[in-house]
Amino acid sequence: MTYALALDIGGSHVTAAAVDLQQHRLLGDPVRRHLSHAEAATTLLDGWAQAALAACLPGGAPLRVGVAMPHPFDMELGVSHMTHKFLALLNVSVREELTRRWQGTPLAGLPLQFGNDADLFVLGEWWGGAAQGRARVMGITLGTGIGSGFVVDGRVVTDGPEVPPEGELNRVPYRDADAETALSSVALVREYQRLSGEECTVAEIAALAGQGDPRARQVFQSFGERLGEVLSPWVQRFQPETVVVGGNVSRAWELFIGPLQQGVSVPCVQTTLFETASLLGAAALGVREQVKEWSV
Repeated sequence: MTYALALDIGGSHVTAAAVDLQQHRLLGDPVRRHLSHAEAATTLLDGWAQAALAACLPGGAPLRVGVAMPHPFDMELGVSHMTHKFLALLNVSVREELTRRWQGTPLAGLPLQFGNDADLFVLGEWWGGAAQGRARVMGITLGTGIGSGFVVDGRVVTDGPEVPPEGELNRVPYRDADAETALSSVALVREYQRLSGEECTVAEIAALAGQGDPRARQVFQSFGERLGEVLSPWVQRFQPETVVVGGNVSRAWELFIGPLQQGVSVPCVQTTLFETASLLGAAALGVREQVKEWSV
């Protein structure tokens, strides 16, 4: 069986999985290890390397390894530039360190590619999720922040007039701040607290909205409207066939899709892969000769 090994690096965990390159699906349950970004460099790198090995299938090595990493990270060199987390890895070559740890294992000498986690969410949905069959796909992830990605025929586009700088919507100006300030889970919690005087999680606000709480419903209505306002100009520029929405906030899909769709001229769809989308995207690195498009 031809498969790739995919790693998804998060601030509190690492997830690894074998991915069928023909069926575009995970082979078995992913391996998930809790590992804080604040750990020492050796602890982080050992944990990531061991999780990958634990996800390998018995009896055969994968064809390649793909890794979904947070930004900022030099995807070509495999060097971390993050200062908001993974501080112990600042300017460290993750590529060299993982390669060294995999010597003498089934992962030794395999092609190793890195991609931005938000980009790979969209690539995964294009390859094996809600956007299969679509040539041009725009995607966003909604959680503690907002992530975004733009895919054309399996290539991630990060530059040019059709997309925001580096393909990142979070820093796009919006009203008196930026898109992330208006569209994070923190914004939802803050708005509900302003209306009700109560501090609730996004999941709790969604539950209240489902029970008919008018303040909770208003919060998601406003959220969908703001999301549509942020996405609309970039939909017009990029001309995607569909917009895929993921992240934990997307689990409250029915509460904000109405106002969102009113503000966007192309179909918006909820992720079908959720947390596994970036794993599929990492496995899809290398499907094209050049998946990542760097414009100059």
